[in-house]
Amino acid sequence: MMFPVFSVVLLVLHQLFGSISGAEFFSSVYEMTKVFGYEQKMLLHMQKFLADNQGKLDFLKARLREFENERNEAREWGAAYFDSPLNKYLLNKRLTVDWQRVENLMETSTGEKALNRLKKLRNREIMPNKGELNGAIDGLLRLQYVYRLEAKDLARGILDGVDYGNQLNSELCVDIAKLALKDQHPRLAHSWLIEANDRLAGGEKDKELKPQILALLVQAKAELKDFRGLNDTYQELVKIQPASEEHARNYESFLESLGENALLNDSKPILEHAPIPEEGEPVGEFQAFSLTCSGHWRLTPKEQRHLRCGYVIETHPFLWIAPLKAEELFQDPLLVLYHDVIYQSEIDVIRKLTKNKLIRATITGSNEVVVSNVRTSQFTFIPATMHKVLATIDQRVADMTNMNMKYAEDHQFANYGIGGHYGQHMDWFPQTTIDAGLVSSPEMGNRIATVLFYLSDVAQGGGTAFPQLKQLLKPKKYAAAFWHNLHASGVGDVRTQHGACPIIAGSKWVQNRWIREIDQSDRRPCEMWDDSLATYAQILELNKQNEAASKKVEQNEYSKLA
Repeated sequence: MMFPVFSVVLLVLHQLFGSISGAEFFSSVYEMTKVFGYEQKMLLHMQKFLADNQGKLDFLKARLREFENERNEAREWGAAYFDSPLNKYLLNKRLTVDWQRVENLMETSTGEKALNRLKKLRNREIMPNKGELNGAIDGLLRLQYVYRLEAKDLARGILDGVDYGNQLNSELCVDIAKLALKDQHPRLAHSWLIEANDRLAGGEKDKELKPQILALLVQAKAELKDFRGLNDTYQELVKIQPASEEHARNYESFLESLGENALLNDSKPILEHAPIPEEGEPVGEFQAFSLTCSGHWRLTPKEQRHLRCGYVIETHPFLWIAPLKAEELFQDPLLVLYHDVIYQSEIDVIRKLTKNKLIRATITGSNEVVVSNVRTSQFTFIPATMHKVLATIDQRVADMTNMNMKYAEDHQFANYGIGGHYGQHMDWFPQTTIDAGLVSSPEMGNRIATVLFYLSDVAQGGGTAFPQLKQLLKPKKYAAAFWHNLHASGVGDVRTQHGACPIIAGSKWVQNRWIREIDQSDRRPCEMWDDSLATYAQILELNKQNEAASKKVEQNEYSKLA
């Protein structure tokens, strides 16, 4: 059985928030594995504390057995333990709420040494805080929205058709629904609340949870304008808690707000996800990105028939001996996927170079560089001069792209964690960003091209989506994608908008090479026209029309002379 990492992450985060400073945890699986190691030390300190307090609090011993059993089960699976986002979720929950309860019980005059050591570990900057729980839930909701997953499947540990075995209880479903409502996702919130209600077992704790579920359902149904469902839910809520003046008052206000024209007998089914838009229907940028990630937007066979695969040998004499395998994914703008262009030995060096150097990824806005939920990953930059392997990779990129790498930016390496993604964006800099002084070395020009190396496979999700090109690149270890960010005229090409789709299961490592404009004029010269205003095909069509018009004029002139 593979472990549902999201369940672990959310469970742990839900249970260990407290006085933790908290470097970010959910945005990188790499950071998550480090925290997992610290928890082992925390268990050792807890064992010492129990040795000093024999016979005290059977509850602590029960928690110890529970934690150790969970860790032993996880250790049997090794790295595969983190392949499921449900396990990441439960690990976060354990490291927050559960450990906070343990710490509270351990606060006594005996065992102070073990307690202080445990606190020292929990106060490390790398350890998660309460905000991490929301980050983990955000990741889960992002997966649900982008891949159009159902709450009932997620609660059962089924992610995009793969059963990871673990399940979420009613309380966890309610936590997820609360954040969905806060983030204005009433459809998703409604689905989680229905699932939470279905999972109530009838115990004392569930009896306390029932009114909370109904109250939240009222809010979700109101936002979805399901007035009949809202009325029925209000009546059930008032019936359960007849003494609640607040419920009675809110119900009366609801009936008054509907007015005489209210149709309480009319009801509409609440879909968990909005319908797939029809052809030609207006679609927002994030919706287009999501539809590309989920595979609902893709090129038709007719649109793909002119694309080719082959070997690249033209850019360097060495390639006659070792040609590059290239797969053409789009022609204008150019988008190519190269296969087997980085080696495991090089990836091993990269992992050593990046160890303990990752920080939360940022995005460049119009006026500042900020941390944003648009990009949930961790990254670092390393200059090519740091190791000969990086220089070797740059030479290979030059062979692949026929670009001058002398003025390329530093190598960027990134790792994506729970629901890790990077929303739709362009790699090239808008003029406002350059004018604001947010671009390093602006004298090197804009980013003319990008090469994206995939340093790992990803079990589920994590593709690179190009919504305007209707292309989804699924991560394939040792492969690299290459595309032009600018038109030949130097104007940014909006068609290259792309994004990293959320990871459902697994860990994603990538390497970016951003190539600047300077000293590239002999590698990619300008066209005879402004290609940002018209494509080559459009120019040919215009020339054909002009030639036809000229011939018609000549024929008319000849007719007059005749």
